[in-house]
Amino acid sequence: MDKTQRPNLARIVYDAYPGSDLLPIDPQLDCRSLDDLLERVTTQDIGDTLFKFLVTEIVEGGEGTLEGAIRVLKRARKDVDAVLQTLFRARAEHLEKSPKAAHRARGPRPTDLGIWRCRDCRRVLYRSYRQIAEAGTPYCPGCGRWMRLD
Repeated sequence: MDKTQRPNLARIVYDAYPGSDLLPIDPQLDCRSLDDLLERVTTQDIGDTLFKFLVTEIVEGGEGTLEGAIRVLKRARKDVDAVLQTLFRARAEHLEKSPKAAHRARGPRPTDLGIWRCRDCRRVLYRSYRQIAEAGTPYCPGCGRWMRLD
């Protein structure tokens, strides 16, 4: 009888998370299943609320499946991106209103902007080099792929 084994999502998330080796989690014991990992991150202070958030979202919104985990994390990434873009706009508005920064915020010049294009859906984003330095390479809000600099 062929038994199809499902991937261990708890171990995948733990291994993929940057700095997971610094978390007070025993991968052999706490990553046997998503339920074990969820219990560990919700009942004890692990010191990393982002990791706790990821595990909770995957268990509660992703139905414990690989496809569900991808779906909820893509949705969370879009939500985080929306908040980040709003923060960038608020900072830009603040700089425009600031008398001290008025001479620096004369408006974007073409040489000050990086033009990012999605390879798949051809969506275009304009980011200043400062934004690129702070946030890194953007991903396409439409299809979730990394964009390239034109």
